[in-house]
Amino acid sequence: MIRGLSASANRQIAVFEPSRGLSPGEVAYAFRRWNAIARRPLADVDPFYETGGTDLRSGDYHVRTLLEGTLHTLRSKARRELSTVIDSADERILRRTLNNPFADPHLPWWMRRIGV
Repeated sequence: MIRGLSASANRQIAVFEPSRGLSPGEVAYAFRRWNAIARRPLADVDPFYETGGTDLRSGDYHVRTLLEGTLHTLRSKARRELSTVIDSADERILRRTLNNPFADPHLPWWMRRIGV
């Protein structure tokens, strides 16, 4: 369950998870982790240009990829709710990182950032 989301939005996420082979609570975990990344002390911000593994828990940017995928499966009201709670972490990360000029421009923005 993600605080700040309606019961309907949380139910849609609960339906999304098993349909994609995820365990219950994986999206909420991804949300908490993305917020934790955004709140790290500046000295602890890791560069995001590392490749990492494909497992959700193996790399910071994978949690944001899961959140993005979730956004695209929700109905519009639930999508807006989740987007609103993700936006504050996104904004904080954007303020604390720079665009990596060597990253593939086709990657999502969160995979093209480097820590400062």
